[in-house]
Amino acid sequence: MEEKLETSLRIAIRFLEEHGYRYAIVGGIALAHWGVVRMTQDVDIKVLVPDYDYNAFRSALQKAFPELALQQPPTNPLIMTMTMNDVIVDFLLAILGYEELIIVRAIMRNLDDFQAWICSAEDLIIQKVVAGRGKDWLDVEELLIEQWGKLNEVYVQDWLGQFAEALETPEMLSKYERLRDRIALLF
Repeated sequence: MEEKLETSLRIAIRFLEEHGYRYAIVGGIALAHWGVVRMTQDVDIKVLVPDYDYNAFRSALQKAFPELALQQPPTNPLIMTMTMNDVIVDFLLAILGYEELIIVRAIMRNLDDFQAWICSAEDLIIQKVVAGRGKDWLDVEELLIEQWGKLNEVYVQDWLGQFAEALETPEMLSKYERLRDRIALLF
């Protein structure tokens, strides 16, 4: 991991742990942990806020890092973006339901010489399929190859089915199934 990225990640994790916030690293850093290495220039962390008191989290974050907030913050109130050591750090505030599971199912892993909670490979796949951008589908393909035979496919299928129904996008699930079936031919 690039030194500036690691330093920013350490600062963010230290803040979360000192304030008792549960979290899971998602995005490019989590991908690398699961064997998919691609260039990433930011830190993405899903945060579980007790009692969903998002204002308290925002206040604590701004108090700890008053000079680090972006000049033009994201319009989504569930994203707090800071710049630490020239690295963008997105704190993605979890909402009730599935996003809580991302954090509950996170796995403590060693990252170089420190430990952090990393999003499970299954939850990373689900998030990327739901996001549905071109690069997300490439990441899903690589994750399926790297983690083949190790994934809880029932869990992935169940949640993707629920999201496909809730978002009225059945093609999301069928596209995932076609990709999974194509990769199965490699094994």
